[in-house]
Amino acid sequence: AIADTDPKREHGLMFRKSLAPDTGMLFIFEEERPLSFWMKNTLIPLSIGYFGADRKLLEVHEMVPAVMGQREPKTYPSSRPALYALEMPKGWFRKNLIDRGTQFSFISKK
Repeated sequence: AIADTDPKREHGLMFRKSLAPDTGMLFIFEEERPLSFWMKNTLIPLSIGYFGADRKLLEVHEMVPAVMGQREPKTYPSSRPALYALEMPKGWFRKNLIDRGTQFSFISKK
C-alpha cells in the first residue's frame, strides 16, 4: 500500500492484525526531512527502512508494538533526512539481504 497523503500517513498500518508475506506500506513525503515513526495502535512488529531522495536505503529500525494506552510510545527517528519510509514485517530487510545503499525503483503498471 502507498501512503502519500497526510491521512494515509497518519493511519499507516494501525490496527492490522497481520500482513501478507512480502507486503507492507511505502510512505512518500513531499520533501526530504528528518522522519520519525511510532507504533501507537500498531499490533504487529515491523521493520522500517528510511530512504533518501535518491531512493537509497539509509537505515533500518526494528519496531515493536507500543503498549495500548501508552501516552508516549517509543519513536524510531531517521538519523538523516529521508523522503521515503518503507514498513514491512519485522526482519524483512535482513531476511532479504537489503542493506544500506540498496536502491529501489518504481515500476509502472501497464
